[in-house]
Amino acid sequence: MASEAQAPDMFKCPVCNGNVKVGPDDVVITCTYCGSTTTIDGKEIGEHLMEVAVDADSRLEAFRKFLDKNKGINSSLITGAEVVENRLIYVPVWTAKVKADSWYKGYKTVQVPVQKTRRVRDSDGNWRTETYTDYETGYVPVQDEIHSNTDERLLARKGARLYGLEEYLAEIDLSKTVKYNFESIKDLEPDMLNAEIGQEEFESTVHGRVADRHRSQAKSGLTELFDCRTQTNVSGTTYLQAPFSLIRYKFEGDLYKCAIDGKTGKVVLGEIPITKAQRMLWTLLGLIGIVLATVGGELGFIGLATETTTLLIGIVMAIVGVVMTFFGIRVLLMTQREKKG
Repeated sequence: MASEAQAPDMFKCPVCNGNVKVGPDDVVITCTYCGSTTTIDGKEIGEHLMEVAVDADSRLEAFRKFLDKNKGINSSLITGAEVVENRLIYVPVWTAKVKADSWYKGYKTVQVPVQKTRRVRDSDGNWRTETYTDYETGYVPVQDEIHSNTDERLLARKGARLYGLEEYLAEIDLSKTVKYNFESIKDLEPDMLNAEIGQEEFESTVHGRVADRHRSQAKSGLTELFDCRTQTNVSGTTYLQAPFSLIRYKFEGDLYKCAIDGKTGKVVLGEIPITKAQRMLWTLLGLIGIVLATVGGELGFIGLATETTTLLIGIVMAIVGVVMTFFGIRVLLMTQREKKG
């Protein structure tokens, strides 16, 4: 008789009783059938928000506009780019307001004026005593406070390394989120990433993050920091599921990536291919630059001994040549450009 024990990589949804595949570190699970979100122990989470995503066609349209804007002389990029993946991913993010108060002690060094005397000989050869001001290093004790009230957010994944994800998370507008409703996004067929960081770990992490920030701020104005104690109050902890899209496309046999804000459909960060024709063009410009720089250097050297006009022309030609050479070699060594949306 087969065992009815639950597989270690499966989670039984407490709402719809569906079996959900999970990772070994997942602690907050979103059911792929009914969309309910609970802890690995089956407990409800607290406040739960989301952003509503645009559909695949809207993301694709924004991607095409991004290519058109950044194609440069590569006019075939628009028609030649073949989209092989247009994936919508809901990533888990913990957010909270953190009020922090720090008290610190240390010291800083200052230059203290000190009156001193010395024996000097005047113009007649007589010795006299002269008073002058010198400066010595002094130590000033410092005792101060730092107070802050910030919105903190943390990607609730330990190993997520999706292209452009960090740039996307920095642009999330928390004021435009809505109450979580899986039915409103179900038809988009998103991949729902589970959280590998729970609420307690998040609150502990942001405490350490803010404390480190305060310590760094305190230390910046001191020669030595003796003590820095921080108290934090974490409130309004919210579990946010934010839409992130990753488009992969082929062009002339190579694969490129483009990260898209799933809520607005706008490109966050993307790779633009550099074709062989472009490399040849920039190589030619680089070679011309080398010639210009060489001729300019010669003219400049001649101008030093003759006339100012020749010297200025030589300097200008040398500068233009160096710039052309730099960009020519730079493009030659690149496989693609990276552009923000």
